[in-house]
Amino acid sequence: MDLVTITQALFMLGFVSMAAGTLYFVLERSELKTEHKATATYAALVTFIAAIFYWQMTQVVSFPGLTDVAAIESTMPIRYLDWLLTTPLLLLEFGIIASLAGAPKGFTYRLVLADLVMIITGYFGEIGAPGTVGNYVNFALSTFAWLYIVYTIWNIKPTKGTVLVKRSVETMKKFVVFGWMIYPIGTATQEFLELSGSDAQTIQLAVCVAAIIYVFADVINKVGFGVVALRAVRK
Repeated sequence: MDLVTITQALFMLGFVSMAAGTLYFVLERSELKTEHKATATYAALVTFIAAIFYWQMTQVVSFPGLTDVAAIESTMPIRYLDWLLTTPLLLLEFGIIASLAGAPKGFTYRLVLADLVMIITGYFGEIGAPGTVGNYVNFALSTFAWLYIVYTIWNIKPTKGTVLVKRSVETMKKFVVFGWMIYPIGTATQEFLELSGSDAQTIQLAVCVAAIIYVFADVINKVGFGVVALRAVRK
């Protein structure tokens, strides 16, 4: 089985994981108290939106007339549209749990704004020609916005709530800090591989490796994040 086939199979795995996560969150929502149902709603929305986009990407990578690499590369705008919608919802989900632990009000909106900057500049960096100044500027802006999110979240100290809530906030902080770190690593890996050679085999390797990294990052950060959030409010 070649790398392209593995990559195509992982797009379907991404869809199945997101669909299963959505079903789980919807079922768990009915078990929560009214004031905590919003957490399950955000978690289900995140995975539901991601499932739709992953299904679309599975159709694109099998679209007749496109070469394997071109098909995988053409999923990039879909992926960024997914992130543009789902990452703000993840931060709002985090804000709900953090507020139970005594986090200051209003910090979530600053995080969402920084997140939008991160995604938009990351997209322009992605579509730019490798090695150009504009490409590096957009990548730097996207990284700076991510660092602001990391700094803000890392400095949130749980001061109230149950032990489980405090523990969940600390776990969710690690998701954003270390889990979201996977995305710029994927982008940097693709950039490095594309700069190391322009032959078809190297381009294929760069595109497929980045796509595989993104799939695993999405499943961990969307499904896993929601599971931790629900664990915090279940009791």
